Amino acid sequence: MKKGTVLLCALLVMFSSISMGAKKPPKNSNSAVGNNRFSLGIGMEVADYYTPALKKVSTFKNPIWFGPRLTMWYNPISSIAVGVDLGSHAFSTKDNSSLPAINTYNLLYSALFAYKFNNGYVLKEDAAVAPYIFVKFQGSWAQTPIYKQNVNGFGIPIGVGINFKVANNIAINANGGYSFNIKNANDHIFFGAGLMVDLGKGKDVEEAPKPVAVEKPVDTDGDGIPDIDDACPTVPGVAQFNGCPDTDGDGIEDSKDECPTIPGLAEFNGCPDRDGDGIPDHKDACPDVKGIAKYGGCPDPDRDGDGIINEKDKCPDVPGTFAAQGCPDRDGDGVADDVDKCPDVAGPASNKGCPEVKDEVRKRLAFAARAIQFETGKATIKTTSYKILDEVASILKEYPYYDVNVEGNTDNVGKPELNLKLSKERAAAAAAYLVSKGIAPARLISEGYGDTKPVANNKTAAGRAQNRRVEFNLLFR
Repeated sequence: MKKGTVLLCALLVMFSSISMGAKKPPKNSNSAVGNNRFSLGIGMEVADYYTPALKKVSTFKNPIWFGPRLTMWYNPISSIAVGVDLGSHAFSTKDNSSLPAINTYNLLYSALFAYKFNNGYVLKEDAAVAPYIFVKFQGSWAQTPIYKQNVNGFGIPIGVGINFKVANNIAINANGGYSFNIKNANDHIFFGAGLMVDLGKGKDVEEAPKPVAVEKPVDTDGDGIPDIDDACPTVPGVAQFNGCPDTDGDGIEDSKDECPTIPGLAEFNGCPDRDGDGIPDHKDACPDVKGIAKYGGCPDPDRDGDGIINEKDKCPDVPGTFAAQGCPDRDGDGVADDVDKCPDVAGPASNKGCPEVKDEVRKRLAFAARAIQFETGKATIKTTSYKILDEVASILKEYPYYDVNVEGNTDNVGKPELNLKLSKERAAAAAAYLVSKGIAPARLISEGYGDTKPVANNKTAAGRAQNRRVEFNLLFR
């Protein structure tokens, strides 16, 4: 009895550990053969077995018992099976004594517990070979009619088994083990074979859901967004805008994009600004040149503010006048200062912006050329001619932008070389007088031409008098 108690406790601990360590079973837990919860086994068992009654009356110590067995197998989870086991053994023998043959009948009934290895973790649930280990808590009732003796016993068979799948729900079974008998019996070994047949599924079987035909949602524009969720079901679009389009891909929905075909900026409602001047291209008269809003996105057309647009202003950065084409003109003569030889005195463009010498002045200079007199054969100016030279100095001061070419000339009386020398000396003498009256030497050029440039006939006294002269020719600088 003590042996049986210890064995029972050990088996309970083993199966409790297996059960507590088992993972959550897969859907559609299997049975012995397939994926049904219930299985029925039919087979034969051979046992090396004898009862205390046989021991008393027979010297045949190890009879072999044969009998049919019926097993009902149930799977609460994929790894563990429980069930009931019914069987009957019968044996008839005769020993060497004079006693008649002894017939013994044995009815077995037991509770079955098994751990299966085709559980989805060790082996696949539908494995063709399905091994298992088992333990039974088995009672027995034995009768020997000749002695009119009935015996009740109890034992714990343990063992191993294996199912060989031969059809979808049929398997060949083989098992064997050792029985630890607790009451009115002896330990023995046993072997069995038969068939295991799967029965119907239990109500608690968790089956794989059957595929349900799902109607493909309508997507009229083919943009991958069902019409039911598509704000623009007839126009291909993007999920970002609930199926509405963004043609230029600038992240701005076409319905809110003022330039839907050209990538642009959100601040300009989807329109571009190529020159980066803050004015969108479609409102920019100069989209490739930075400008200002005042001028429609173009640069300031009048940078110097002189009222002349840069395009027509020859001096766009300096205020000027219309007459000077936008350039400065201090004297207001219409000649720009940069080309005006007399920027502070008005003069015509024909005279490079300098005032023209009046005819009256030119007549006075011509008169002076005839009126200046020198000592005969000398370069000494007569005192009577000083007043005339003073007037010439006054004219030069009136026209400061002019230089003076003082030219000396003679008649043909005397040697030419002497006349040339005398003409140069007289011109130099006239220039020196003008310098003495405040005329800058740089403005004066003196030359002598002798008798080479007559203005009258040297054959007459009057003609020779005209040829003896000093001319004052104004030269524009």
